[in-house]
Amino acid sequence: MKNTINYYEKNANSLISRYESADISDLQDFLINTFTKESQLLEIGCGSGRDAMFMTKHNYNIIGIDGSSNMIEEAKNIHPELLGKLFQKILPNDLQFDREFDGIYSIATLMHLTKTDIKKTILKIYNLLNQNGKFLMSISLFRDDIDKNGFDEKGRFFLVLNFEEWIKICEDSGFKIIETKRNKDGLNRNGIEWLTLVAQK
Repeated sequence: MKNTINYYEKNANSLISRYESADISDLQDFLINTFTKESQLLEIGCGSGRDAMFMTKHNYNIIGIDGSSNMIEEAKNIHPELLGKLFQKILPNDLQFDREFDGIYSIATLMHLTKTDIKKTILKIYNLLNQNGKFLMSISLFRDDIDKNGFDEKGRFFLVLNFEEWIKICEDSGFKIIETKRNKDGLNRNGIEWLTLVAQK
């Protein structure tokens, strides 16, 4: 995870514009159809602040976290409305709050963790939710841009699991799967397939 975070620390400025331009309208529709308006939500891996800003504009109460402090600073610069709502936390150990949430979502983040850390993180997510709270995550199911050890040319790590493995990890943590959807890449990259999953406590 350290090398992956270092990449985002060094390239935060250039990545921001790329993330802000991605077409994820289908995914954002999925978000607002999953969570009730005015819910207290936690975003894991807030990146440029794109989705946190979108959800804020649609009357959700958002707290966002990211492992890269530079990404958070860049997000605050382009979305000043998010000041006081974005924090640096590194998964899985820093995922602690003194409160629970109505919903938690994570877009294109959790696949940067090892399988062991994924299991720890999803269990922590389960425990951070209110009763009947929902969890939405989007992760890559397939990538043709990584080597046999899961690293891309930029040094970022990607854990690639199949559909059934992701389902099992969530169910082993106590979640009930309520919806799944496979979708194409928002940056129009061929060779990358995504899974969006909604689970309930």
